[in-house]
Amino acid sequence: MGILQLPTELLLALPQYLHNIEDFTNLSSSCRAFRQVCSDASPNTILRLAASSSRVFFRPDPHFLIAATVRQVSDWALLSNDNTQALRQAIQGGVYSLLNICVEKAGLTMDDIRRLHASRFSLINPTSDMIDRCAGPQFMSTPDFWNGGVSNPATISLEPTRALFQIIIYGELFASTMQAFLEPDRALPRFDQEFRLDFIKYCIPDSMCSSYTGVTVLEVGPYVGTNNELMPQKESDQVGLDYLLTCRTWSEAWERVRLAIGPNFDDVPRQIMWERAVQTQGLEGLDMLRPGGLERWRPRLEEMRKNIENLPTEKRPKECRYGSSGRYYCWESPDMAAEITVTLATYWGEK
Repeated sequence: MGILQLPTELLLALPQYLHNIEDFTNLSSSCRAFRQVCSDASPNTILRLAASSSRVFFRPDPHFLIAATVRQVSDWALLSNDNTQALRQAIQGGVYSLLNICVEKAGLTMDDIRRLHASRFSLINPTSDMIDRCAGPQFMSTPDFWNGGVSNPATISLEPTRALFQIIIYGELFASTMQAFLEPDRALPRFDQEFRLDFIKYCIPDSMCSSYTGVTVLEVGPYVGTNNELMPQKESDQVGLDYLLTCRTWSEAWERVRLAIGPNFDDVPRQIMWERAVQTQGLEGLDMLRPGGLERWRPRLEEMRKNIENLPTEKRPKECRYGSSGRYYCWESPDMAAEITVTLATYWGEK
């Protein structure tokens, strides 16, 4: 009896027993019958197989697949407090723990994977190159670096592609939270600033990040023991992102996007919210930086700006202060740059 003579339900179960996405694509291309079997595979099965090949086909590992699926997990987590706490616990375990819950709760289709790989050339690589010129090895290798070669020289050790994916994942996770603040009358579910600080602390780990008044860094995930593979050994990710997110090249790129929609707000809190809302849109949001890409986003950005303009003062996000003197602060609404400043307070001298 040949394998193709097996009952249909057994053939349909075959993808669940493969080892990785390469096995899946080989099976799919072997004959018409197996192609049909693979086309019926569930998105979760495809994601599990992709995760098994993450270090080969989906680099940077595990950030690529997290960026591709974490918005689904964010939506799931906001359905209940129990789900939110489950995601928070996974985040505290570090990026591989976050990938595990993505594999458990989310899914990918082969069309998703093809689209993601196409975005590597249209969105990811160009933006990663810009980051490299802002704060990566290209930046550090500028001639006369310390003698006028760059406008703001600093010792930065940043891996550009990983940094970009950290920014993307933040946007994918918290875009819905930003939307909740843009439309407060809808009472949409959202993650609070403590949840977001946990993401910064444990999924963008940094040896400079430690506990102080109001902020606790648990000895879990990347902060367990020494020589932990979750803790970057050469780069200082939070320090690098702190520099990148406020540097002139990065800031001016996003400023051009905002000014194409409307002028800056005179009111500082509204302006900050407008800046962060534009940047907290995940992978597809990078399209705004691409020549011609802004037009697809224009209606959505105009709506965002209108929401911020019409936001009643009493419903604006409030400051959340930390440290013995309250010097360090972020907002109730997503603000990656400010949140990194909070998690790095001991680096700046907070005791």
